[in-house]
Amino acid sequence: MKLKFTVNKVNKLEPPTENKNQIFYWDLDTPGLSVRVTQNSNRAYIYQGRVCEKSIRITIGNVNTWELDQARKEARRLQQLCDQGIDPRRHKAEEAQKNEDYADSKQKALITFGQVFNEYVEENKNGWSERHLEDHITLSQRGGEAHRRGHGITKPGVLASLLDTPLVDLNAESLIKWQATESIDRPGRAALAFRIARACINWCAEHEVYSTLINKDVHASKRVRKSVPILKPRKQALQKNQLKDWFLVVGETQNIMHRVFLQVTILTGPRSESLRSLKKSQLDFKWKTISIWDKVEQDYRLIPMTKYVENLFKSLPQNSDSEYIFWSDRSRSGHIEDIRKNYYDLLEEKGLPRLTIHDLRRSFSNLTEWLEIPTGVVAQIMGHKPSATAERHYKDRPVDLLRLHHQKIEDWILQEANIKF
Repeated sequence: MKLKFTVNKVNKLEPPTENKNQIFYWDLDTPGLSVRVTQNSNRAYIYQGRVCEKSIRITIGNVNTWELDQARKEARRLQQLCDQGIDPRRHKAEEAQKNEDYADSKQKALITFGQVFNEYVEENKNGWSERHLEDHITLSQRGGEAHRRGHGITKPGVLASLLDTPLVDLNAESLIKWQATESIDRPGRAALAFRIARACINWCAEHEVYSTLINKDVHASKRVRKSVPILKPRKQALQKNQLKDWFLVVGETQNIMHRVFLQVTILTGPRSESLRSLKKSQLDFKWKTISIWDKVEQDYRLIPMTKYVENLFKSLPQNSDSEYIFWSDRSRSGHIEDIRKNYYDLLEEKGLPRLTIHDLRRSFSNLTEWLEIPTGVVAQIMGHKPSATAERHYKDRPVDLLRLHHQKIEDWILQEANIKF
């Protein structure tokens, strides 16, 4: 039906009869402009025209939103596009896509480093050692929670101040400022946190979405690298003439788990996390071997179970409900975790240097020099990466050959410590 539109006429247009869902009324003054009225008396301006010999129909808008003059102006604009061979629907779709892209970019801009970091940890944690995962957790904790042991609340980790930073705002300046602040009181943790953040950023560079939000080289500039504390390598180790006093100190440690752990460390030189998480299934008392996790090779390696170490393992209390050798019913992991406090106090009391667990691992390596043990043997026992071509490709000593040297090392250490066994 055609008529000359006025505001009153448009508002009074009759709905369709009962057997129809909608009816169209056409404006005599504006070609292609109509009003569609539904059974519920909903009214909307509609444009209908032809482009490239095809009929098209576009909804302009509700008559309560669009004034009649605006609707006529929009219908003429759409007609002009059709006359030029441009499908107005395509133009509308392009604008809709631009709006969607804009909204999407705004949404992505809200993604924080903390959200990305949590996703990064979740995706990669199964390939990490327990210690490496624990570093990610503690460095990113926000703090303010009660300690699992003792009193007080936890402090924010070094990464905490970065967590709420939008990924798009993470740049060289923010990294430099972060390192400058955090490295004042804890330079070692700040340097470790930087390496962890760098690995996360490199992961983002290969992510379908996050690669568009951050420059993968944001951490690579000289200015950023210079802001990271340079730590001098630790060279502290137990000396031969300190062995007797050290074993006396360890013998006074009340917790038998800690006492055995420390002695096995000095006698075999394993990595702390590999020994702490040692399971019953990894000990073979028949063939006198220990299967220990090697983080370098990401596999288990076999080392000898020397006589005194075997005796130490057998002295430990058993727990049928735990799979761990150094079990603990107080820790979250199920095995011993931090053994340092009482151990450090005893060292200080006896006038010995504060030897960390890693210092004991280094001590095992240094003490073998007194016996002129082949370096390849020591490296294989400790799980060090072979350095020489022959060691890498040709020599993989059987455990019985390692035992020959390892037992010699243990006997000498016990002799110097005046341990009768």
